[in-house]
Amino acid sequence: MKVLIAIRDAVYARMLELEFSERRISCEMVFHAGQTDAVFEDVRLAVIDAGLLLDGMIAPPPSCEAIVIGYPEELARIPTQELTRYYAVVRPFVVEDFLDAVFVENGAGKEELRPQRRKPPSQFLALDEALRSAYYKGEKIELTAREFALLRLLLENKGRPVSRAEALERVFEDSENDTNVVDVYINYLRTKIDNRFRIRLISTVRGCGYMISD
Repeated sequence: MKVLIAIRDAVYARMLELEFSERRISCEMVFHAGQTDAVFEDVRLAVIDAGLLLDGMIAPPPSCEAIVIGYPEELARIPTQELTRYYAVVRPFVVEDFLDAVFVENGAGKEELRPQRRKPPSQFLALDEALRSAYYKGEKIELTAREFALLRLLLENKGRPVSRAEALERVFEDSENDTNVVDVYINYLRTKIDNRFRIRLISTVRGCGYMISD
C-alpha cells in the first residue's frame, strides 16, 4: 500500500512516517515545507495538513482517499463543499488511536484500509443555504428552488422516511394535494444526484415515502 504524507511540519511528518513503518505500511513520500512535487500515482491514501490544503499547495485527486488533519480553526476555514471530499481529523490526537481507526490487519498479517471508514453518500453532500446550491464531493449540483427545498427536507429528516403528504405540505403548498408531484421531483433529484454520481442517496420506503439514510 502506498501512503502519501503531506504535512507542513517535517518533524510531525517524520513521526507519522515512523508510526506507519512500525505497522509495516510503507510511505511513498513525505511532503513538508520546501517540497512542492507531491505525486499521487498509485497512492491509495493521503494524510494531508489542513494548512497545505487551505494554501492551495496540494489537492489530491478524487481517486485517492484523503484524511485532512488540522486544528479546529483550520478545518473551520475549509468550505463545507470542499471538506465533504475528505475525512477530517482534529489535532491534537493520539497517533495509535488514529491508526487503529484507519487500518485493520488482514489475514496475511498486513495492514489494510479499514472498510468501515467509507462514508454513506449523504456524508459527502453539502448544502449552501445562501446560494441555494448543493455539492457532492465538492462538485456543484444545479437545482431548482423546489428541488433544493425537497432535498433540504430529506436531509433535515435523515434516517426517517418523509411521506408524500409531508413533502407536499412543506414544499409544494400550491399543488392541490397532488402527491404525484412529489414523485416527479424525487425523480428529478435522483437524475441529478444518484444517477450522475452512481450512488444510492434517496431510497423509497414502501408505504412510508422517501428517505436519505444516515
